[in-house]
Formats: sequence, C-alpha cells, structure tokens
Amino acid sequence: MRSVYKMFDRALGCVTCTAAAIAGLAILATAFIICYEIIARSILHRPTVWAMEISTYLLILAGFFGMSYTMRTHGHIFVDFLYSRFPKGVRRGMDIFTSLLSLFALYVCMTESTNYMLMSLENGIVSPTLLRVPLWIPQTFMVIGFVLLFLETLNHFLGDFFAQEED
Repeated sequence: MRSVYKMFDRALGCVTCTAAAIAGLAILATAFIICYEIIARSILHRPTVWAMEISTYLLILAGFFGMSYTMRTHGHIFVDFLYSRFPKGVRRGMDIFTSLLSLFALYVCMTESTNYMLMSLENGIVSPTLLRVPLWIPQTFMVIGFVLLFLETLNHFLGDFFAQEED
C-alpha cells in the first residue's frame, strides 16, 4: 500500500508543480498585459477593452492553480501557538482531524464549483462585457484548483496516516 501512496505522491507532485508553473506564467502574462495597457492608455491614447477582464481571469487561474502547490510545500497559514504544546501523538490526531475536515470542505467546494461551471456551460452564460467570454472557462480554473487542492490534502492526510503507522 505504501508503494501505491508513493506513486500517487510522485504523480500528484508532477501535476501540482505543472499547475504552479502555469500559475506563474499567468502572473507573468498579467504583468505584460498591464504594462501593455499602461502604454496603450498613456502613450498611444488608445486603451484596450480586454486587458482588465483577461488580467482578472489570469489572476483567478493563478490563485486557484497555486493553492495545491502551497499545500504541498506547507505554505498555508499555520497557527501553532497551542498546537506545538501538545504531545506528538495528539498533534498527529489533530492533523488527521483537520485534514478530514478540510477534505469535507473541499469536497463541497469542488462539487459546488463544478455544478456552477456546468450550469454556465449548459445555459451559455457569458461575461457582461464586450468580450462576452463564456464564463465556464474561468470557472473551470476554480474546479481544477479545488480538485488539485483536494488531492493534495488527501495526500497530506495519507502521509500523516502512514507516518503514524510507522511509529
């Protein structure tokens, strides 16, 4: 079972790092778009109609794609004022409990964002702007981000579980 977990961890690590790289590229693209908009607006006196909307979608992508990498690298906020005072066994139990609670919350977010995205797709909902972007596209970023974060949280839970088994 441990070898299956290690394969899962390795494969998920590749997917998570790829998502993080895409998030970084989205932030870079946003920076270029904003610079272009500044030049177009202030020097050329021809502002764009698309820069703000596309930048927003790219930042949504960056945020949701980056969550799983942050989980993998233990970069999320962690308050250990009381936690560090408990014995190791109690801390492991708390880790497992919070992972299960997180998995439940992420499952709800995952299913609701999927339902929301599918509703937008089925009803042909588009952004109320000149671009009229089908909203299922940026909503898909949310779904992918929640799925990856769910999988990374599951990976964290399994890691805690196997670590407890070793002791």
